[in-house]
Amino acid sequence: MKPGILIFFAFLFIHLNSCSQDLKKLNTSDVDKSKVKIAQDFASSFLSKAKNGGTYQFQNEAIAIVKNSLTGETQKLLYEQLKSQFGDFQSLEYAESWVQGAGQENLIVRLKGDFTKSNKKLEIRVVLDKSNKIAGFWVKPWSDML
Repeated sequence: MKPGILIFFAFLFIHLNSCSQDLKKLNTSDVDKSKVKIAQDFASSFLSKAKNGGTYQFQNEAIAIVKNSLTGETQKLLYEQLKSQFGDFQSLEYAESWVQGAGQENLIVRLKGDFTKSNKKLEIRVVLDKSNKIAGFWVKPWSDML
């Protein structure tokens, strides 16, 4: 793994662990669909642009550290790693949402993604902070346990 990618994932781990570890799965009726849409639109756009050889152009939808960490070069490296292991991104669908922190500062949106070389769904996780900005993003094999 490239040092920049390792640093990015280390940051995400530290950032998420710095908040309270109070995790609570939301009932479907308690999920704010507009926030899920933010996560779905971001993940779909990010992965689709990478699949087509482009890069996602951040505006004001993410916290600074995410924007600064996911440079064009880093995005291409991340997607090449995903592609070599799991194939090209095809689609995603909403799976579930969790809240993190005593004051429910972060919303964790778990999406299930289809990739061409994977016979199993992958988790596409997007974390939104209380301002609805992207505070974390990654793709990994799906696990029913968070």
